[in-house]
Amino acid sequence: MIFDKNQTVFKDCIQEKVWEIGTGLLPLEITLPYVPAEYKSACGDLYHFTHTLLADMYENPDLFGFAVDPSKQDYENKKQVEFYFWFLGGLINLVGNQYEMPSDKFYKLIRKFNPLSVEMLKKHGFIFEDRGGAVVVSNGIYPDMLAGSKAVIEAGYANYQVNRDNFLMYCDFRAFAKYKRTYEDLHFVFGDDTRRLAQQLHAYNVSQKIAPQKCTYFYRVEYKQKGKIVYISNLSPKNQLRIYIGFAEIDGEAYKMMEDEIRRYDDCDEFAEFCRSNLKKCTNCSPGCNKKNSTTEIFGKKTFVSQPYIRIVAPKEQDLKHIFRLIELRSMLIKAGISETFYPGNG
Repeated sequence: MIFDKNQTVFKDCIQEKVWEIGTGLLPLEITLPYVPAEYKSACGDLYHFTHTLLADMYENPDLFGFAVDPSKQDYENKKQVEFYFWFLGGLINLVGNQYEMPSDKFYKLIRKFNPLSVEMLKKHGFIFEDRGGAVVVSNGIYPDMLAGSKAVIEAGYANYQVNRDNFLMYCDFRAFAKYKRTYEDLHFVFGDDTRRLAQQLHAYNVSQKIAPQKCTYFYRVEYKQKGKIVYISNLSPKNQLRIYIGFAEIDGEAYKMMEDEIRRYDDCDEFAEFCRSNLKKCTNCSPGCNKKNSTTEIFGKKTFVSQPYIRIVAPKEQDLKHIFRLIELRSMLIKAGISETFYPGNG
């Protein structure tokens, strides 16, 4: 079955990216109730176009001109797949169910991508009519899809500050209703084992009165206590769970308090090794910040004094006891009123 959420093996990173988008594609029964009546048919066409296109990409990437460049990192190669959604976003002048744009802008956009990609768009119904000075774009198979894409783009840009194009790519038509995505939307894309583990972590946070917030980013859930972030759930490649937990600055009161608590554990050495192996050290990415540039030791690992945090990718069942402890430690610092703020990026 294409877009099986439990799949773990892929031919290459291109197929993996298509699968990542396909597994996140939201069914019409979830999203269509949020769509205004005048756009329901258009959004239906857009969904069916997107699903059919992704299925073709998954089975026949070579026909789209997709190729893995070994000199590039996976995330760079994966950008080839996203071309189609950039293309739709770039066609912004709507005339009925057609897009019209100046010829020079159209061909400038087209030249950026593999010619085979354009031909495959034609296979899926796209018609490009050059009228001299302007190119009119329509779709003969899904006649209303362009009106749908235009409406979703406008709703995304009107109602959201970040990741706005994702509402088009994943056919999340709840953008019309200013829907705020939640932890459940993150859990939706996980395979069975990852979802069970993510649900255990969610339940534990809630039991500690650490509340999940509405998503600011498309696949990022922050859990807060007293207004400060304790824990973050995020999406990693291959739809793996990636979590962040705030640590403490090495030269501060918070770290000393945390270290004293850790030394009380019977298995403190094992726990320290877990922290050490998952510590995301500060890279001093902004030399002008007010942190010190000297290095020091955190559980025996060199790191900048600037605030570190724990980052765990694809945690396992056996990691839960350590993760629960880290959550408890972060919560302890927040309750004590001596916790630093942390806000990691998506790395």
